[in-house]
Amino acid sequence: MAQDLLKTINTLQNTAIGNCRKRIEEAAVKTKGLVGNDSHDEEIVHPNQKPSCGVTSVLKEKHGL
Repeated sequence: MAQDLLKTINTLQNTAIGNCRKRIEEAAVKTKGLVGNDSHDEEIVHPNQKPSCGVTSVLKEKHGL
């Protein structure tokens, strides 16, 4: 019975590590797409858009945080 529990724990650990690696890889791909795309985004003015004043607003707008 102890071996069954250890096997189950090991399987859960491997699954959790795999999920973390997958999320890290997805985040890395996402950041590669964001780096270098800031060229002229700030110059475009949208008439219905509120001006962003704070750092948080800018991060939310540019990076979806």
